Formats: sequence, C-alpha cells, structure tokens
Amino acid sequence: MTDAPTRAKGPLPQYFDDPAIDQLHSALLALAAELSVAYDRIDTLERMLERKGTLSRAEIDRFEPDEPALQERAARREALVARLLRPFRDYREHLIERAKK
Repeated sequence: MTDAPTRAKGPLPQYFDDPAIDQLHSALLALAAELSVAYDRIDTLERMLERKGTLSRAEIDRFEPDEPALQERAARREALVARLLRPFRDYREHLIERAKK
C-alpha cells in the first residue's frame, strides 16, 4: 500500500452560498454512489442465482449471517459512515485550522 494522502490539499471548493449545503451535497453523492453499487451487486447476485436454480430470492430473504459475516458487515458499515461523514469532519478541521491563524 502507498502512503497517498487521504485528503486533497488546498482550499475546499464551495459551490453553494452556505458551506453546510456543500457538505450535505458531498455526503449525499457519496451515499448515492455506495447504494447504487450495492443495489447493482445484489440484483446481479439474485438474478445469477435464480438462473442457476440453486437459490431463490425468498431464501436470500431468510438468510441469517454467521458471526464472521456480521463482523464484516459491521466493519463495512463503519467504513461507509466514515466516508459519508468525511466532508463534515474535513470542514470542521478546516474551520479549526482557520481559527488558529
């Protein structure tokens, strides 16, 4: 893995008059992208499994994940939340840095 920075350097772009709207917009777009990919993957999985005749959507609905799966899902949710909240955290840090000057 490289040591690439996780945030862009320089001033934060602002598209709306209120910076809070920019933060909400960024979070909304990140969420929409995540959900779009997730829904596509779920749809692909369901369709492929139904074609093969090995699994139905009802069986998927009744599926109960085991402990390792629950832990993986929790980690994935935490990462998603971190990405969604990043614009807010970045803006707060930007305000703190600006206040120190």
